[in-house]
Amino acid sequence: MGLTVNTIKTEVVCQWSANIPSTPPTFTAAGEQLSVVPSFRYLGSILSEDNTIDNEVQNRIKQASAAFGRLRRRVFQNKNLHLRTKVCVYQAICITTLLYSCEAWVTYSRHIRALEQFHIRCLQRILGITWRDRVPHSEVLSKTNCRSIEATITQHQLRWLGHVVRMPSNRLPRRMLYGQLHHGRRSAGGQKKRYKDQLKTALKKYGPEARPAYVSSGLRLSDVAPGGSGRRSSDKLGRT
Repeated sequence: MGLTVNTIKTEVVCQWSANIPSTPPTFTAAGEQLSVVPSFRYLGSILSEDNTIDNEVQNRIKQASAAFGRLRRRVFQNKNLHLRTKVCVYQAICITTLLYSCEAWVTYSRHIRALEQFHIRCLQRILGITWRDRVPHSEVLSKTNCRSIEATITQHQLRWLGHVVRMPSNRLPRRMLYGQLHHGRRSAGGQKKRYKDQLKTALKKYGPEARPAYVSSGLRLSDVAPGGSGRRSSDKLGRT
């Protein structure tokens, strides 16, 4: 059986390592030109040509806000339900929607700030308080027994990291995590944050608290972000 490409439904996103050119390249299939778009949805996530998650974060907030709105009167403003029940529903539905596929995110402060604002605003509505009450965010998290969004994302990423390093060495996710380009180098000046950079920061910042997520795999900080030699100790990473 051959594969038939629907050229009307097929779209192309070009992800550039440098500046985006003014004239996009052209792609053809079956003699017809495919449309080149700045972003599209793939497996529930938005892929953008600038290699950022700005559009994805805004979409996640929008989806989680819609889920919160559908349950607002029936659950979150229901005085017959206990606070613990409301928080459990919020975490199971809204937080799951908000942080879908966050294991692969590379976040900057602007992303964390937008996600935290939504998170705190939802918890305030569950508690029935407003900004006029001047309740600190730390107290809001304490009353609802919730983590911050930054801590939750880090927990999910370290859990996924522990899963990847326990994979056999021939699995594609593990090969991508430890892979390096043989040719080329990063340009001078400020660099975009890589996924490995995010994991390295998380292991430095939350190492003791996040210990169960990666210690069982034998993972070390030098394995995630090796030195200039570029050598891998992949044989040791497979041991448990």
